[in-house]
Amino acid sequence: MCNKAPKIAALFTKTVATTNCFDHNLRKLKVVCCTSGKLVTEFEVGPEHLNQRGTLHGGFIAHLVDAVSTYALTANDNVETRGVSIDLSVSYLNAARQGDNVEVEAITRKVGKKIAFLDVEIRNKSTNEVIATGRHTKYVGV
Repeated sequence: MCNKAPKIAALFTKTVATTNCFDHNLRKLKVVCCTSGKLVTEFEVGPEHLNQRGTLHGGFIAHLVDAVSTYALTANDNVETRGVSIDLSVSYLNAARQGDNVEVEAITRKVGKKIAFLDVEIRNKSTNEVIATGRHTKYVGV
């Protein structure tokens, strides 16, 4: 088990609860699980997460991919940096609406000397329907 995981989970919770920057949009996220290289969070979709059509905003989904995968990366015992994003992609598969419970699972696939690869799956917790998938590549050679 990762020794850093409980600290990373606490750091994520504290950061999103107290920040005044863009990450304040993540305040409703709760950490479900944090192990070596993996972070799982959940939240209930609120009005602040919606686009004008009443569904989960695509930009917010991309933000979830970025933020949750970054903390999954830092949960690795051998990683001492948050890294710098060099590529981020999202595939939007299904919609989520206000009141839906959403789970975000980020997994570190590989950490090399300079590059790390992470995958994210965002799904409706009640139906297990995949809402979006994301891939995040980070430079970690700093």
